[in-house]
Amino acid sequence: MKRGTLLLIVALSFGFGIELATNSIGNDEALLKLGALPDNGQLHGGFWRVATYSFLHFDWLHLFLNVALIFFIGRVVEAQVGIGRGALIYFVSVIISAVVILFWHNLYPKDGATVGASGGGFGLLGAAVILAYRRDDNIRLRTRLWIVLLIAFGISFLPNISMAGHIGGIVGGDVTALLIKK
Repeated sequence: MKRGTLLLIVALSFGFGIELATNSIGNDEALLKLGALPDNGQLHGGFWRVATYSFLHFDWLHLFLNVALIFFIGRVVEAQVGIGRGALIYFVSVIISAVVILFWHNLYPKDGATVGASGGGFGLLGAAVILAYRRDDNIRLRTRLWIVLLIAFGISFLPNISMAGHIGGIVGGDVTALLIKK
């Protein structure tokens, strides 16, 4: 396994461990105290939330799905651009995802919290597709990436899933991948 991908998975697991230790799993109010994005779109000076929300998850399934996506896609991106650029793609995607989530929640505020690493995962996925075409990788890899992308966007239509976060993440990953030199 690639080192950066493994470190990210460990960090996400650590964040979930904190949730377990504080009985915060699935509790919007408790997750907001740990660093979730507020669904009313108001940060009230808590700008650090644009990063911390990505290390929190609502439950085991949420964590598993994000870790599975990052496990598959993170290794592909890291193999193509290395640990530093892969991390850059991930964190830019997380930030852009948070910006889009907050913008959407300012337009349509509600009670609750948004958490999860899927914005970063979608960013890695979008970057992987761009990098696969740029490097003229084999058709099997490109086909697999498109299948994963279609499945992931299909999941985005399920209830309580942040389509805004997924779109923001893929935009962040695509733009960053386009700006990275070969």
